[in-house]
Amino acid sequence: MISNAQMQINLKTGNLNITTENHNFLNELSGFGSRPNKKRGFVFVSKVLGHRYPSKPSVMENVYAQLAKRIKSLLNNEPTMVIGLVEAAAGLGYGVYHHLNLPNSFYIHTTYHRLSQPVWLNFQEEHSHAPTHLIYELPDSNLRNLRENVKNVVLIDDEFSTGQTLSNLVKPLREKLPQVENFIGAAILDWIPHKLPDISCVSLHKGHFNFDWKPNLQLQNPSIAQGTQDKDLDDIIPYNFGRFGIQKIEIACQNYIDIEHFRNKKVLVLGTGECMYPAYLIAQYLEQGKVEVYVQATSRAPYNVDNDLEAKLLFKDNYHENIDNFFYNPRNYDSIILCYETTSLPNNYDLPTQLQNYASEVIELFIKPAT
Repeated sequence: MISNAQMQINLKTGNLNITTENHNFLNELSGFGSRPNKKRGFVFVSKVLGHRYPSKPSVMENVYAQLAKRIKSLLNNEPTMVIGLVEAAAGLGYGVYHHLNLPNSFYIHTTYHRLSQPVWLNFQEEHSHAPTHLIYELPDSNLRNLRENVKNVVLIDDEFSTGQTLSNLVKPLREKLPQVENFIGAAILDWIPHKLPDISCVSLHKGHFNFDWKPNLQLQNPSIAQGTQDKDLDDIIPYNFGRFGIQKIEIACQNYIDIEHFRNKKVLVLGTGECMYPAYLIAQYLEQGKVEVYVQATSRAPYNVDNDLEAKLLFKDNYHENIDNFFYNPRNYDSIILCYETTSLPNNYDLPTQLQNYASEVIELFIKPAT
């Protein structure tokens, strides 16, 4: 019988107390940090997600496969919709979907971005800096027909803390899709303290935590990340990497990357915002070509420099919304490859200039889906 281990992580905002059956495995999966946010003072810093911490594509691929295996044990052969929750799980969601390899299925991710396509559903993530998630109507009639017949819905996030976000999403989904038989939540880490009604959850690690705030700590409610322009972004992000429902994401990596150029170099492929999976595909292509490569993505989530969040760069986003974005744990590389789903960059976007302090070359790629 495995005995539970107790961990205490001292953060700027308080103490995070963890109960786990395998603290070594937890430390492989995640680090820890804090938020300047009185609704939630801590953050789990995934080491295998390719988001706030550099990760190898092969490590990420293994996570995708392991989570898919756990999900499959709960699925039947009926039509399935897989939903990834942005920001962190935009890449994780599709990666798991790809490994599920299900017939009669499709993938869609939530988004923070306003587009002209009608919104099918929205829900709240109360503790977040960007609380409103949007799920757009499917423009493809075949996917709409498939959605009306789905019996399984799989909801993928990087971690479940309390289960509230999961419950907030499942409630409107039940109303929209009353025929669904199985709701499955899947995450790398699951901290939900109790079983959720009619939702099955799978994870790579299950544990429990509580958080003790530092006394007399002065914090604000999370500032809401809202764009300055009340317009849709159709011309800025015209491509569908999952925002409008998709069954396959492919990019022609060889058209963007000459592997020989990166031979014997240490490379970071850096996705921007919700453009995470294309960055992963570029990095996977390099890794298969025997290049030392890591993946990360920028984020609009404001965290403290604390514990496993060792440093951060601040810049305005590349989506023309004038929102503060962050790149956490910047390190030194020979080359940094920036991946965009945006067709253009705003004048006040200076991340490439800042990255020149961390690499001798910064390369920018404007990614399109393969046709």
